[in-house]
Amino acid sequence: KNLTVFENVRVAVQARSNHRFAFWRNAYSFQDINERTWSILDSMGLSEHADQTAVDLPHGEQRLLEIAITIGTEPEVLLLDEPLAGLSHEDRERISALIQRLAGRHSILLIEHDIDRVLAISNRITILHQGRVIAQGAPQEVMNQPEVVTAYLGRKPAPTGIATAIRASRSQSTAPLLKLQDVVAGYEGSSVLRNVNLEVGEGEIVALLGRNGVGKTTTLRTIIGTLRPMAGTIEFSGRQIGGRPPYRNNRLGISIVPEGRRIFPNLTVLNNLQLAQRAGGCSVEEAFELFPGLRKLQTSKGENLSGGELQMLAIARALMAPTKLMLLDEPLEGLAPTIVNEVVRAIGQLRGRTSILIVEQNDLVLQMADRAYVMVSGQIAYAGDAEALRQDEALQLRLLGV
Repeated sequence: KNLTVFENVRVAVQARSNHRFAFWRNAYSFQDINERTWSILDSMGLSEHADQTAVDLPHGEQRLLEIAITIGTEPEVLLLDEPLAGLSHEDRERISALIQRLAGRHSILLIEHDIDRVLAISNRITILHQGRVIAQGAPQEVMNQPEVVTAYLGRKPAPTGIATAIRASRSQSTAPLLKLQDVVAGYEGSSVLRNVNLEVGEGEIVALLGRNGVGKTTTLRTIIGTLRPMAGTIEFSGRQIGGRPPYRNNRLGISIVPEGRRIFPNLTVLNNLQLAQRAGGCSVEEAFELFPGLRKLQTSKGENLSGGELQMLAIARALMAPTKLMLLDEPLEGLAPTIVNEVVRAIGQLRGRTSILIVEQNDLVLQMADRAYVMVSGQIAYAGDAEALRQDEALQLRLLGV
């Protein structure tokens, strides 16, 4: 990161040349290496950044540099792991066009969640869901297969009786607890969120849906404070909180359950809960009442828990601090149906105790939410009643489908 853009690519090019062990010669004396470096920079659109330190590049240019370094090693097969993740719409366009150009000279294996881009630039697609291949073939062959639509829309039957009970207790509150207005945020100068407007009322369960990579997690990070908004305002309980550090926002009553759960693997279930406990928060006994399965596991270490058990522990741990608003990032991802039922039941039991903003791809959350937002390319494309969205399958397909 402390080398210039030119130096980063030149090191990669030199690694494949006969001069790769010439440590004591002036690097600029190798004309063939320098010419090859400039050629790669030109093809990537990075020539004007050649003398910039890599760490100072905008996020999109850093991604271009990563690809340029890889090209410098003269690969036969190029492996790209989510090259579009966290990029703005404009940067996605640039990187997608670059990948298509590179495909003329290299075989490319692309791992990516942006299904629209994948369909547009791929010759063949293999779709994995929960560790299993569910479809493969040409884009037009896989895009409308029922199992693919199911995986990307997340359609699952509602747990018997649970969703109905949650709907029956929906909040009628209109008082806003959290309000985002024209929020712009992103990473290292590149905007991911563009003029996002979103509200969560007191006692509400609000769903934020969208495909992977559209900015849902970025929204939660901006609310909790791990990302500072570039523009716009974030108001919580009548106070401006945009740019405040996460620990200060947590003390105001905002808790987050991140997608990776992030419990302490070397501590027991009980220790994880006790470590997070603060005055005014949930008691250990209340946590066990919410998730009865954790009571039997209280002496088990985090590293020995299943994915579902980890999710239950992560939610319970967040509640150990006083919580007015809970941010849930993909809480149902990868869970077995029986565990999904238990997590959904627990979320329903939290109604009235805390407001919830739940990020999901699984449209099951529409059966428990009061209102819903759908995000597309960093912007809110739908804001309205969750039940209305659940009933409108054509709209779901347009906003969430393949």
